[in-house]
Amino acid sequence: MDTKYQAEIGYDIPTTGLPRVSLISPYGEVKLEEEQREEGRALLVNGFVGGKVLNGFAMAEYRDEMVALKYKYKDSEMTISPSLSLPTNSLALAFKRQFDQANKLSYSYNFDSTAWSTVYKYKPTGNFKLKAGYDSEARIGWASAWIGKEESGAKQAPRKCKLQVMLQVPQDDFSSAVVLLKVKKRWDL
Repeated sequence: MDTKYQAEIGYDIPTTGLPRVSLISPYGEVKLEEEQREEGRALLVNGFVGGKVLNGFAMAEYRDEMVALKYKYKDSEMTISPSLSLPTNSLALAFKRQFDQANKLSYSYNFDSTAWSTVYKYKPTGNFKLKAGYDSEARIGWASAWIGKEESGAKQAPRKCKLQVMLQVPQDDFSSAVVLLKVKKRWDL
């Protein structure tokens, strides 16, 4: 049996309507199910399809009567990801540049709202990281330092401790800057 292509059917017991159907292939998935709405029962269709295009990966997703078209190009130094949402015609672009093993810059821009954000990461070792960024929608600049692996829990952190110090500075009111401290510590008995 070829597991690359699958069809799944699911029923509610007791039966309240049509069965749920999923069609799965290496290129995507389509789900059909019946939903109760105010105006009566409706057939709901959700799914995605994707594949390699122009040295990148393209994907189209349909969910809740919205279509999202995404493309991602990635090489060893940069990633470019434009996306378009329909029917709102909302266009966005994400860009990442890896300068070397320790330095990385990320930038995203939403053409619909002109909101943008940027993040600079400096990671000289696996257990220490500096980040700085700005978010135009929240109008906040920030910087943070991590000691211990950010993604791991306190168990995997050196000396079983993880520490983050963050400074947030609102663009309109520098006097209301905030310093946040986050500590995760594990004590072994």
